[in-house]
Amino acid sequence: MKFALAIFIYLLIGFFLSWGIILLIHGSPWMFIASLVIYILAFAKIGCLTH
Repeated sequence: MKFALAIFIYLLIGFFLSWGIILLIHGSPWMFIASLVIYILAFAKIGCLTH
C-alpha cells in the first residue's frame, strides 16, 4: 500500500510540476515555484531518511 501511495504522490507532483512549467512559459511562475518547493521538501523528508 505504501508503494502504491508513493507512486500516486510522485505522479501528482509530476503533474503539478508539468503544469507549472506550462504556466511558466506563459509568464506565471507561481505554480512552478510552489510545486518545486513541495518536491524538494518531499525529497528531503522521504528520500533522505536514514535506514
